[in-house]
Amino acid sequence: MNDDKQYILAQDIGIYSCKATLFSFDGEAIRSNTVRYSPDVAADGRSSQSPDVWWDAYCLNCRNLLTNIPADSVKAVCVCGQMMGCLALGRDGRPLYEHMTWDDKRSADQICKIESLLSAEKIHEITGVCLSHMFSLSKIMWLKERLPNIYNDTAMFVQCKDYINYRLTGVLATDESDAGFTLMYDLLKGEWSDTILDACGIDAAKLPEVVHFGTVLGRVTPDASEQCGLSQNTIVVEGMGDGRAPAVGSGLVEKGQGLIYMGSVSWVSQITDSAKMDRQNVLTKSSYTGPELFLNGGTVLSGGLSVDWFLKAFYPNDLYTKPFLREELFERMNRTPIGSNGLLFMPYLRGERTPWWNSYAKGGFIGLDMYHTRDDFFRSVIEGVSFQLAIVKRSIEELEPFSSLYLSGGVATPHWQQLLSDAFEMNIVSTDVKGGIGCVGAAVTAGVGLGIYRDYSEASRFHRSHYYTSPISENVELYRDLIPVFEDCYNALQDINQYLSHVHHNHR
Repeated sequence: MNDDKQYILAQDIGIYSCKATLFSFDGEAIRSNTVRYSPDVAADGRSSQSPDVWWDAYCLNCRNLLTNIPADSVKAVCVCGQMMGCLALGRDGRPLYEHMTWDDKRSADQICKIESLLSAEKIHEITGVCLSHMFSLSKIMWLKERLPNIYNDTAMFVQCKDYINYRLTGVLATDESDAGFTLMYDLLKGEWSDTILDACGIDAAKLPEVVHFGTVLGRVTPDASEQCGLSQNTIVVEGMGDGRAPAVGSGLVEKGQGLIYMGSVSWVSQITDSAKMDRQNVLTKSSYTGPELFLNGGTVLSGGLSVDWFLKAFYPNDLYTKPFLREELFERMNRTPIGSNGLLFMPYLRGERTPWWNSYAKGGFIGLDMYHTRDDFFRSVIEGVSFQLAIVKRSIEELEPFSSLYLSGGVATPHWQQLLSDAFEMNIVSTDVKGGIGCVGAAVTAGVGLGIYRDYSEASRFHRSHYYTSPISENVELYRDLIPVFEDCYNALQDINQYLSHVHHNHR
């Protein structure tokens, strides 16, 4: 290993894992490591994590990646992290309560209160984000109402990556992407919203300073250096929320460019220079790489999660004995006809966001018959997720058209890419970077912050090869017929699923 080389170390801290990659300045991934964990969940809707889990994972990744590499050769580190949570820090910087993740559902009552105070339309108009328990505001209100002592003792409410940066530098700050998905940030003014904070009784002094991602926060402190193995000369650069990093890492810099991200949670993003909000208030609009650019977006909550669920439910004995099970199933998927022999999958395993914003939505298979096989079920899962993403894409197109579409994410495969091309009726390009795209986004941000890279278009140096798909006309015709039926199934089952949710809640 050449000791003279210089590196950027990027980490992507999600709800289920912490991924890390060491990059050379020319974009080569030198080595990677992933530490896996899970949130703590309970029947009352709780979904929480100890921040120590993130910090321990971060430090473990650093030490693994720096094996036989001089710590001084890492010039910068940058983190992207899970968004929309609620972490209360005391005046000494220590967590006062468990981190409430975006999936924590305890604050449903506070959502009703917010709507009575301001209305969902007003919230969307100010923040660009839809009113939901998934965002930070209602969680902070829940904490204030249920645990007032903790609220009063809180010096700062922060997000995941903010906490890691604080542990590294002693600096408490956030960026526009994380601030924008708290439901407390005025998108167009670029500041915390007095209107929202005053109406909801939240103390603005408890919210961190908002800086641009790419801002240099400082250097690694002696204490952090001892714990994680980074050099005290290493510069820490402000990163972004993990919902923003894939677009940055994919090199999206021009109006109309779009990204389909296929992770546990999946989404469609589009760059725009328009501040116009969608009339239905179902899409999110957020800041991007400069004051003149925004991201239109919509999220499917159970993208890759649907595939994980399917494998555990249908192939429990093969999960650990067949390392290439996923690849085999995608290969076999092409032998099953489009439409999965009349089987439709509703991919609502934990409710749904765009465009339904319905926490009572439930998953299901429609059209089940005696002749259906596991291969039919698998294809229907892939099609169901794709149909929901196609509906998101259509919602975004009502604002403005896409000029191009990129695909990334750990569960993005060539077979799935072709299916998405057919369902979306668009050419799609992917690259050799899939599961590590969040780390690429953080690394590009570090490079821009240090002046190593001219701008965010230099993400291209991290991508070595490209794979292109175009829609197949006969497949497009079939999906045009199926997607409206898929929507009809969702609408027909709405009341039934809401009833089942209440029955389940009342009897657990």
